[in-house]
Amino acid sequence: MSDSDLMAEFISVYMSSLKKLEKLISQPTSDFGISFEQWLIMTSVVKSGHESPLTMTKIATDRGVTKGAIARQLKPLFERRYLNQVPDEQDRRRTLLLLTPEGQRVEAIITSRVNGRFSGWLDIYGFAEGQNLLKTLHRLDTLIVQPELNKEKH
Repeated sequence: MSDSDLMAEFISVYMSSLKKLEKLISQPTSDFGISFEQWLIMTSVVKSGHESPLTMTKIATDRGVTKGAIARQLKPLFERRYLNQVPDEQDRRRTLLLLTPEGQRVEAIITSRVNGRFSGWLDIYGFAEGQNLLKTLHRLDTLIVQPELNKEKH
């Protein structure tokens, strides 16, 4: 197989599978009018707990994006009344993010669906193959994706 054959095969797999993977991953969230990334924010809020609630700044820092980008992700969560902002009682300058009861219900349903879907995929694909694919994707990210993205910044 030549380099050009390999590239053609890669493009074919990209168009038939990889490009559509995000849609498959996002399906459990679509019934609730939010994206997969918005569900991830809701899950982060749940995991942070009431002892150390999240702030928009913390989410932005953890994800390496701007607060504006996170604000755009949060807006539909506020509009659907899945998430509330409350002032921090210890530091009134900080605003904490908390799920509403409806947000807790929706997050739990989506989490169950995502976990079920992923388990089904592993049943078909196999745990060992899943580990190998993850190792390959990490390597791709480390050797190609991140270095290429860092080039664009400079």
